[in-house]
Amino acid sequence: MNIRLSEEMETLLIPLYGRARMSQEGYFQDPYAEDAVRSIQYDFSKLHIQKKTQVMLSVRGAQIDAFTAAYLQKHPESTVLYLGCGLDARRQRIGASARMWYDLDFPQVIEIKRQLYSETEQYRLIGSSVTNWQWMDEITRTDTPMLVIAEGLLMYLSEQDVRTLFLKLRDTFQNVIFVFDAYSQTTAKQASKHPSLKKTGASIRWGVDSSAEITSYGSGITHEKTMYLTDENAMIYIPKKFRAMFHIADHFQMAREAHRIFVMKLCSKQGE
Repeated sequence: MNIRLSEEMETLLIPLYGRARMSQEGYFQDPYAEDAVRSIQYDFSKLHIQKKTQVMLSVRGAQIDAFTAAYLQKHPESTVLYLGCGLDARRQRIGASARMWYDLDFPQVIEIKRQLYSETEQYRLIGSSVTNWQWMDEITRTDTPMLVIAEGLLMYLSEQDVRTLFLKLRDTFQNVIFVFDAYSQTTAKQASKHPSLKKTGASIRWGVDSSAEITSYGSGITHEKTMYLTDENAMIYIPKKFRAMFHIADHFQMAREAHRIFVMKLCSKQGE
C-alpha cells in the first residue's frame, strides 16, 4: 500500500512501528500494527526510531488499552471518541464493546485507515483536524457516558487549542472521561530534539507540570487519576534490559513526571 503523508503527519508512523516491533518480540500484542507495517510501502528506518522509544510507546499504548477495556467493561453503553487515532487499531485490538466508537484524524490519515479497517454501524471514521471544531457535529449526542482518548496528540497542539478542546468537550457532551498522555514542560522543550521528530519536522508545543494546570482551564474539569509509564503493572510490557532503567526512573519525580497519562472528568453544569 502506497501512502502519501506530509512530513509532520509522519509522526503517526512512529508509534505504529514501535507497537509492531514490540508485538513481534512478544511484549505488546498488536497483530494489527504488524499487519499495517507489512502492508505499507514505507522505509521506517529513516525515522530512526530508537529501541527505548519503541518500549515507551508500547507501554503507553498498553496502559491506555487497559484503562479503556476496564472502563468499557463497566460502561458498555458508552461512546468512545479516539482523537488523533493515526493508524492505531485500538478498537479492534482490545475487543471491548461500546455503543459507538469514533476514530478521528486528518483526512489524509483516515483515507489510509479506510484501506485497513472497515466502518460498521458502531464504528465510524472521521477525517478532520482536531482543531477544526466542526467535527463535533458528527458525533451523535446521547445521555450515556463518553470516553475520549488522545494518545500522542495534545503535545502537538498549542496551549490555547488544548484549553479550547477541554472546554468544548465539556460543554458539548455529557459525562466525559478524558484519558490522554502529556509531557512535562521540560520534556516538551527537549522533545523536538528527538531524532525521530527531527526527521518529520514536527514540533512539540504543549507540556504541563501538574493536573492543577489543567483543572484551572475552567469549572467542571477534575482530575481522576494519573498513570505512570514506570508503574509496576507496566513492567510486563518492558524487555528485561530496560526494566532497571524504568525502576530507577520511578524513584525520581522529574523522570516519573516527564511523560505520564492523565484521566480527567469533564462535566458542564447542565450535565451534572
